[in-house]
Amino acid sequence: MSVIKKLYKALSCAVIISVMAVSFTATSYAATVDNMDYIVHAGGQAGDDIGTNSLEAVNNSFLNGYRYIEIDFNFTSDGKLVCVHDWDTDYFKMGKPAGKALSSTEFESAKVLGRYTTMTAEELAQWLYQKPNTYVITDIKENNISGLQYLSSHCGYIKNRIIPQIYNESEYDKVKAMGYSNIIYTLYKLSYSDKTNTNEIVRFAQSHRLYAIVFSTELATPNYVKALKGAGTKLMTHTVNSVSEAERLYKMGIDGIYSDYLKENLK
Repeated sequence: MSVIKKLYKALSCAVIISVMAVSFTATSYAATVDNMDYIVHAGGQAGDDIGTNSLEAVNNSFLNGYRYIEIDFNFTSDGKLVCVHDWDTDYFKMGKPAGKALSSTEFESAKVLGRYTTMTAEELAQWLYQKPNTYVITDIKENNISGLQYLSSHCGYIKNRIIPQIYNESEYDKVKAMGYSNIIYTLYKLSYSDKTNTNEIVRFAQSHRLYAIVFSTELATPNYVKALKGAGTKLMTHTVNSVSEAERLYKMGIDGIYSDYLKENLK
């Protein structure tokens, strides 16, 4: 286990004790989410690498002034929620077959791309607790409801700084009932006919309190954006990695973008 991980694990006890001492709950004050016009994807950049969801990535994002950080989550083979995009890519050089989840022990001892520090959901929560005015946007690849329940149960003391994404209309009430106050509706898992049914998306958004609607850049045409403006909520797109594309989208009326890179490193 790395020195960083040992320090984080030692810190966890102090964090929990201090949380209990002040009777802190996720609903003790309202979350304030402002100016979310730029979200770094998968934790942001770690060195020249993207998509790592690693401790080094979130530290780099925070130190460079970024306060809205999207993190991908998946469950390990023994049911622990961890920060990883998927089990199909050879991030960990562990010799595992594609698609086979690591155990929590394997995951915590692994290095992303052989050099970056992995994070469990609990370790991310400890990190987030120490970072004021910083928010994590979730992208839970499989079993979103179970993942958000896990975060609520195991990381509830920072729930007000977790912004969950939902993938279909039926998830909204379940997520709202867990006490999450800011919910993003991301469309990428919908069928093409559903994600282009702007009338239904607008109807749903008008009858449910959403923080934003998120969709791919391929859908971001002037007519599509104009139609969704009727929802009366923020519109965001992913994944934008060039200055010219970002400028095009902002001029079209998009309120924010997801990017693999820090602004200064856009191509």
